[in-house]
Amino acid sequence: MSQGNQKNLVQFCLELGSVVNEILDGSDELLSALEELFDLYQPRSREEAKDFYDIRFKLPDSVGLLCGIQQIIIPDDDEFYDSVAPLSDTALDVAQRMVSASVIINDIITMYFEPHEYDMYIHLYLAMLEPISNNISYMRSKLEELYKETSKKWPDLIVSDYDTDQEEDLVLPGDVESFQIMRDILVKTFMEYTKEHESERISEFFMAIQDYLEAFANGVEPEQEFDFGYVYKTRDYPHEVRYVDFHFELGVLQVSSGGTVFTEYIGSDSYTDWIYSIGLNGRDEGNYDYQFMTVLELVRSGAKLTIAEPDEYF
Repeated sequence: MSQGNQKNLVQFCLELGSVVNEILDGSDELLSALEELFDLYQPRSREEAKDFYDIRFKLPDSVGLLCGIQQIIIPDDDEFYDSVAPLSDTALDVAQRMVSASVIINDIITMYFEPHEYDMYIHLYLAMLEPISNNISYMRSKLEELYKETSKKWPDLIVSDYDTDQEEDLVLPGDVESFQIMRDILVKTFMEYTKEHESERISEFFMAIQDYLEAFANGVEPEQEFDFGYVYKTRDYPHEVRYVDFHFELGVLQVSSGGTVFTEYIGSDSYTDWIYSIGLNGRDEGNYDYQFMTVLELVRSGAKLTIAEPDEYF
């Protein structure tokens, strides 16, 4: 075997070994998220509802893993091909199943938080997920075994501690367009609100929120959590309450919009228009329908600021 060909095989093994390790780790994360999804479906409290929604932020980048394994081309060497092709094909199979599961999980969470009358479609999706989960678990075990066996013949497949300790490219929330839009509109909303409701308490709260957003934008865990919103109540019949809530936690930021309609014959009927979330890692998957201008429109209509946390700003 020529030196050049040997170098190509070594480089391929390094790339394949790295991707296989990422798929093994990612599939493990996905299986844990699936267990949590099955346990938390139909959350019974606000905390459980938040945990249920936040499952999407625990999902691995399945599409990225699939693209990664697809881009690796086995060198033109018959003996080498026969020995590593089963490992590459199995990794591809696991990655494809992971993509399918991730799409279904995101659809289930989205459907649950959107206005709906029946959970029939959600139950169908959950029924689809169970065999997919079992298949991922089985194929992951098979991939792990193949990886160990193939590495005995081609040790360069083994990822070293140095490789696993390398920092990944990070995406800061401040570089994400949706976060930039949300931040700009929220700051503008606060400025307009303080013109009509000037007080030391609100000014200090506004400054604390700006400190939170600055830290979060740079990927730094903020020092405080905040739970607040703007609420607008109509005077005309039927009476309606519209809101935009902000839940600023240490690792994730969430904004939601919705309301409640009160009628004499039906009583109250609550609804959610949209929910937006972004993690400290800059991931804002599944956020497409957010309308941040809603909060500014509510304030201009006369909405009031409500602060739930922290206590010092009550």
